[in-house]
Amino acid sequence: MNERRATRVLISGGGVAGPALAYWLQRYGFEPTIVERAAGLRTEGQRIELAEAGQEVLRRMGLLEQARAAGGPQPQSTIYLGATDRPVRVPAVGVGASSASDRTGRLAIKRSRLGELLYEHVRDQVPYLFADSIRAIRQEPDGVQVDFEGGGSRQVDLVVGADGLYSTVRRLVFGEHERFLRYLDADQAYFTTDNYLGWRDVSRFHLWPHRGAAITTFPGNEQLEGTFLLRSTEPAGIRKLSVAEQRVRIEHAFATDGWLVPSLLRAMRSADDFHLLPCLQVRMGCWHDRRIALVGDAAHCPDPMSGQGAGLALAGAYLLAGELKTAGGDPAVAFPAYEQRMRDFATGNQDLGEFDIAMAAPGAGRAGVWLREQSLRALFPLLDLGLRLKLRPWWLTATAPVTLPHYDQ
Repeated sequence: MNERRATRVLISGGGVAGPALAYWLQRYGFEPTIVERAAGLRTEGQRIELAEAGQEVLRRMGLLEQARAAGGPQPQSTIYLGATDRPVRVPAVGVGASSASDRTGRLAIKRSRLGELLYEHVRDQVPYLFADSIRAIRQEPDGVQVDFEGGGSRQVDLVVGADGLYSTVRRLVFGEHERFLRYLDADQAYFTTDNYLGWRDVSRFHLWPHRGAAITTFPGNEQLEGTFLLRSTEPAGIRKLSVAEQRVRIEHAFATDGWLVPSLLRAMRSADDFHLLPCLQVRMGCWHDRRIALVGDAAHCPDPMSGQGAGLALAGAYLLAGELKTAGGDPAVAFPAYEQRMRDFATGNQDLGEFDIAMAAPGAGRAGVWLREQSLRALFPLLDLGLRLKLRPWWLTATAPVTLPHYDQ
């Protein structure tokens, strides 16, 4: 490794992980640049929930109060199963919680709004290259040569892929997407609509065998997010369908279901932000290669049902920048240290993601759903009691908390 301190860092991706990483890098004396394929800030995205780690990173960035003002409390969740109208109230620490402190409140916020806050926080200190992306990467003894789709090229010291599920950096350096994408045997449709139900700070699920539907209020309660989850065995199938064909697939799957599904299907037909996507995780044995590293969904996408990808991205960006500072810019030291700190936290959340899917779209038949309902009705009151006694739910014992050192000290 060349003894000159690595300072020039090219970050691919301007969503959540990219600008968060850039903020900490420039604060520590590095020279980050962000390249973003989109022509500007992306406006689409689901409602996300930031647990303890994500909120703490925002607090250290001076953004937590702005995020709280733009967001809202974690909605109270209720589950309906099968043909029953009797709800099962989910305790404040839901099945996808990543720490017991989630009981005091996750922060719900639109992903696009969080992206705006991060961009506004770094744009005066960090250069952005919009409407461009990386075409080729060549690692050399003293740096990385990067060629861009727009025709330019530049020499940098380090490259970080913060470019999401279908990461360009991961594909160019580590291999094709198929090597690392893990299908969770389900597809998810989501869209937004006006709050025609007049709900406030609630999330309601209805589960049937092999499928589930949910309606959740966005922060501010002016809009609802509609979600359909459908068990499937063909991960590539929906990507070959037109948007109209995707809507038809959802219509057919839920055509005979009651509850609020008929009104939700009507709202889906006119939604201009409808998406139907396979539920995928990114599973990798290593997140770095010499002068290249991955962060956020590019390294360890959890699952779309959890809403935890942004929180993991914030924590990973903070740790990666901090370890680079501690190592004096040496990636041979910093990258393994970053991964060691982040790995168990990311993997634990991914393992919970599979549980989320099983809960939201039960794979069992009607008898299995009935058994699940009886189990949940017995489990959740016990869980509430355990939380009052400060006991840790069993799924949280399998999820290692992440430690966020104070690198400024």
